[in-house]
Amino acid sequence: MKAYTAAVIWISLAIVVAHALAPPAYLWTEHTISHLAAQGYERAWIMRLGFISFGALVLIATIARVRRSPRAAWPHALVGLYALAVLISGIFSTSPFSPGVAYSHREASIHSVMATLAGIALSAAMLSSALVEQTSRRRRIHLSALVLTMLLSSAFGISASAPGIIQRGLYLVGFAWLVFLEMPTGDQSSHATEPSA
Repeated sequence: MKAYTAAVIWISLAIVVAHALAPPAYLWTEHTISHLAAQGYERAWIMRLGFISFGALVLIATIARVRRSPRAAWPHALVGLYALAVLISGIFSTSPFSPGVAYSHREASIHSVMATLAGIALSAAMLSSALVEQTSRRRRIHLSALVLTMLLSSAFGISASAPGIIQRGLYLVGFAWLVFLEMPTGDQSSHATEPSA
């Protein structure tokens, strides 16, 4: 199994388990996946482990890809930045989803910055992958993922209704794109995203 795909499966399992064990106060339409790793939440370790493991797996795989073929796989450096930001966001948690729970505003701020950096890095990786892509079909997929990411990010920042649903849409697009990066093409040698981890 490819490394990015394994990482996506791992974090998806963490998300499912964390959702299954979430208390009634956690509303998936209103709260984000990051809230499953919130400060002051006793089961936050599940999602924190998911974020940290996912980030580490993708980062290690990315370093291996770029080291093997720096000129061809350079867009993966941006995937690595995304992975590092996700990893750090698992160490520094967001604010609690339950009112009245004491928490560190500084830690929540670091988490927010890392989440934003992850989104920017992933979008940049999609764009750079499209720019170096050799086949028009795959280029269209990269650009479609980028457009969806930008639209959902805009909706997440503007809309106050159902932020949990919008954020899950972002996760879905990002995870699907990571898995797509590891799908074989007709010409493995000419494609920037094809060296296996």
